[in-house]
Amino acid sequence: MSADERPLSGLLGRGATYEGELTFEGRVRLDGTFKGKLSTDDTLEIGEGGRVEGDVDAAFVRLAGTIDGSVRARRRLIIEATGRVIGAVYATSLEVMPGARLSAMVQVGDASAPKPIEAPKETRP
Repeated sequence: MSADERPLSGLLGRGATYEGELTFEGRVRLDGTFKGKLSTDDTLEIGEGGRVEGDVDAAFVRLAGTIDGSVRARRRLIIEATGRVIGAVYATSLEVMPGARLSAMVQVGDASAPKPIEAPKETRP
């Protein structure tokens, strides 16, 4: 059974807002607004209306909404056509659909221990 076929363990619905730190098990969907830190060893789905202002740390993330902060996907990050990331991405595997917007520093490979990403140094001829 794929991550998308399993039943939801939790839902933050459209119009709902939560602020703080949240750790969960199972597949969770966010269609509202979350401010703070989200973490799980499982699946986080952020719907088109969903917005995270803060940090996400999950095994698998499917993003159709917005993350304004950092996202760490230890297995896989899929950014759908309506998805948007502003900040930093650390992912073992990254899939970006046409139409998605990515305005972030990106590190793909081993996401288990994110390392600071340095901006390229300017070189002058």
